[in-house]
Amino acid sequence: MSEFDGKVAIITGGANGMGEAAVRELAGLGATVVIADIDAERAEKVEAELQALGSKVKAIHTDVREESQVIALVEQVVSEFGSIDILDNNAASLELTANDPDVISLDPQILQQTLQGNLIAPFLCCKHVLPVMIENGGGSIINMASVAGLTGDIALTAYALSKAGVIQLTRAVAVQYGKKNVRCNAIAPATILTANVDAYMPEDYRNAYIHNSSTSYLGLPEDVSGLVAFLASDRARYMTGHVIPVDGGITSALAVAHDRRP
Repeated sequence: MSEFDGKVAIITGGANGMGEAAVRELAGLGATVVIADIDAERAEKVEAELQALGSKVKAIHTDVREESQVIALVEQVVSEFGSIDILDNNAASLELTANDPDVISLDPQILQQTLQGNLIAPFLCCKHVLPVMIENGGGSIINMASVAGLTGDIALTAYALSKAGVIQLTRAVAVQYGKKNVRCNAIAPATILTANVDAYMPEDYRNAYIHNSSTSYLGLPEDVSGLVAFLASDRARYMTGHVIPVDGGITSALAVAHDRRP
């Protein structure tokens, strides 16, 4: 018997990247996993592949930026599977980052759209999943933040603001519902080599990121999904309200320290 047998997980943005890795991780450990993603075609492909391996996976087309769709998602999952034990808020709006400059140059509309995708969406999922978890005796919520929410940068202002908000959402849920046996933690990845990032990241940016990290390589989605599984499990029963970087040590030292390495 796996510790995840009988557990039901929703993973938003579960059709690609870190979300897909988390789907595969939890499904492989015996959980029933719902892939909630706006990319229905890709979600159904992952569903079919994992079902063929014997995993319990269900793809549900969902735009988590829309409250009505989040409500419909939660209702369908409860109707079909009876509970929601794990929520991994992984979905995020990344397509706006190309138009995300410094504070003076930032278009307020880009800020609003970024907040809708990266902060309002996980808020809506927490808001509507929490009552189900409380009624069923508890659960674990994992919010995907970013090192961008912990540090300053010369650009990506809206993205950083949204991820800092995710960190505070995590603390709010942990404090407000911990006595109801709901835990909530955040993961703050640095640059992770998803297929999209690997294909489009300029070589000079990649080299600069590695130079300023404490490791000689960038992270992979599987470097994050293992932590998702741990935080979702009872092994993390005494952890809540925390923000855990998965960043190759990039936030652990001043940049100048890397230039002084032997």
